Amino acid sequence: MPVKSSGSHVSGHLLSIVAASLLVEHIQAFLPSFQKLSARTGTVFNSVTGIPMSEEISGMLLVSAVLISVWGIGYHYYAG
Repeated sequence: MPVKSSGSHVSGHLLSIVAASLLVEHIQAFLPSFQKLSARTGTVFNSVTGIPMSEEISGMLLVSAVLISVWGIGYHYYAG
């Protein structure tokens, strides 16, 4: 079971990173406030970790985190 679950999470994460990188520009075009949220996310990440990150990357990570959460929840309900 852990191997099956881990494989699902790894594949979900990879897919979400690719999808997030493609979706960020479209989200910013339709939701201008997302750019502020992305910048705030990057600022919080920078202050917590000390790693400088651009708004584009923080936006991608934010969208990716949402996508992987949906993937993980859906997988556990489907496979459960």
